[in-house]
Amino acid sequence: MSSLAPTWDRFTSHRGWTECVEALGGPRGSSTYRRSRSFRLGHLCLQVASDGNGFLEEFETHYRDCIIAQPHQGLIEVRCGASRLAGSSLLCLSFDGVDLPDPMTVAGTRFRMLRHLARYVEVPGPVPGWRMLVDGEGRGRPLLAGDGRRIVVDLDEAPAEFATDCVVSLAQGVQKDVFFLHSASFGVAGAGALLLGHGQAGKSTTVLALAARGNTFLGDDLAAIRMATREVLPFPKAMRLRPGPYLASLEARLRGTRHTTAVGDDGLECTFVSMGDLFPESAGHVMPLRFAFLLDGFAAHPRLTPYRPEIVDMKRLRAAVTLSTPYWGLSPGRDLVRFLAVVNVLSRLDCHLVELGSPEDSAAAIEGLMEARCNST
Repeated sequence: MSSLAPTWDRFTSHRGWTECVEALGGPRGSSTYRRSRSFRLGHLCLQVASDGNGFLEEFETHYRDCIIAQPHQGLIEVRCGASRLAGSSLLCLSFDGVDLPDPMTVAGTRFRMLRHLARYVEVPGPVPGWRMLVDGEGRGRPLLAGDGRRIVVDLDEAPAEFATDCVVSLAQGVQKDVFFLHSASFGVAGAGALLLGHGQAGKSTTVLALAARGNTFLGDDLAAIRMATREVLPFPKAMRLRPGPYLASLEARLRGTRHTTAVGDDGLECTFVSMGDLFPESAGHVMPLRFAFLLDGFAAHPRLTPYRPEIVDMKRLRAAVTLSTPYWGLSPGRDLVRFLAVVNVLSRLDCHLVELGSPEDSAAAIEGLMEARCNST
């Protein structure tokens, strides 16, 4: 155990690892948690309970628009309990539900895909049945440990929002009949649409401009598609808005809306705001999925070009798949099947490449095309 970080060392030497696990996340009744909330994430009701460690408050900040008073009939139900050992940076997330994926596996997607996190490697845990993710360049400092139903996260070591992302990844992994894409989603004239593009391609600004015009906002980060009915489900997360002229144009509205600011990984100050607070009339609902727009650069004026996705478009579509798939990176064969499924989904939609102009003009062009197509059928 000498290679472990001091926090974990104190933990194991003071009580032993087994006692530590029991203290953090052993079986406990719901009455031992101070607060709980239910969230609808796609076709799932997630109940998050916390012992007052701040995790539930963080989850509410990011998924406030997903809060529901009680589970809807027919939704999959998963429970997550968050507990923290006093005086430590260790948070335990314990899960309960039917056919749950291994939380260690789904949580590891970011570490398989993002180059700056590649230094983390999986090793056996200190007790049978547990595995750990450790920093291979930092004396084996653990970030994460899990046993198939629980994960323990060192918050001092973890990237921002990592614990929240772990829970959302598990919620995705449970929903076998829901297809997830890294995409914004919205609705116009009663039809649902996807807005796909790589980071900083303009997704957030464009979907924000569409919502400002009175259209339906379904999500900015993850699009949830129910395959059996080809419907897009609401999956709204608080938007991360970067400084720019369009955000400045909303300054008066933002002043009257609850929001927070924080410095992002790129060093720029971002504004986090719930779309339900910013544009209450944009609240989403399940919609038939008919359109997809792939962002393809910028121009003086927006231009929409009909487009048919093909297998050779892996580079163009890769960003829509990798970070939204809990199991991506485990197997090349599995990744290829997933990519082919994405091509298949998009090939059934009315697809266009979009060169973006100003946010207002781009939103108007997308809105106009969708209204015209919907009114003609």
